[in-house]
Amino acid sequence: MVKTLNEFFCVPQAGVLGVGVTPQDILNCKLPTHPLKDVDVKRAKDALKNDPFFQHHKEWARALEQLLKMGVRAEQQAFAKHDLNYVMDTYFPAKLEHPEKFLP
Repeated sequence: MVKTLNEFFCVPQAGVLGVGVTPQDILNCKLPTHPLKDVDVKRAKDALKNDPFFQHHKEWARALEQLLKMGVRAEQQAFAKHDLNYVMDTYFPAKLEHPEKFLP
């Protein structure tokens, strides 16, 4: 069994929501993007190959591979494209309706 830091918390089922912009967020929300730089590609490939986190969490590895295929990245500020309350009024409520789609 893989031990996680969560098991030591008062609420071991606690999770994190909204850590970063996922490839699916870019597609679903039609977010503006930036092209990946060579250093981004190098770091992503290195993480996929050597980082135990990505080796253990296959969903995160797939997300990183999808970003590499897309050749883009987005910052959280990209959500402001819609309006300043978009994340609070639209994005988070929609995400919370489908917790099975969260990255672990």
